[in-house]
Amino acid sequence: MSTREIHHSSNKPAVIFFEGGIQNKGMIVPRYNIRLAKIEYFFIPSSRIHAYLNAKEQRQHEAYRYYGTQVEESSIKSIQ
Repeated sequence: MSTREIHHSSNKPAVIFFEGGIQNKGMIVPRYNIRLAKIEYFFIPSSRIHAYLNAKEQRQHEAYRYYGTQVEESSIKSIQ
């Protein structure tokens, strides 16, 4: 899946298909890492989306780290 496709589908609840045939309901959140000068992706499982959105609304800038798991772009096969 290309970076453009991932960005188009990010921040929306969906079914994400990962490498190895694993599929999970949740949301992909892209974050720019200034020190590494690259975009990192975090998977927020559907059971934690509500808590993540509440934390984000309360300006907890590190919420994606607390509620999600970092994933490699290459491990995301498709988002539906």
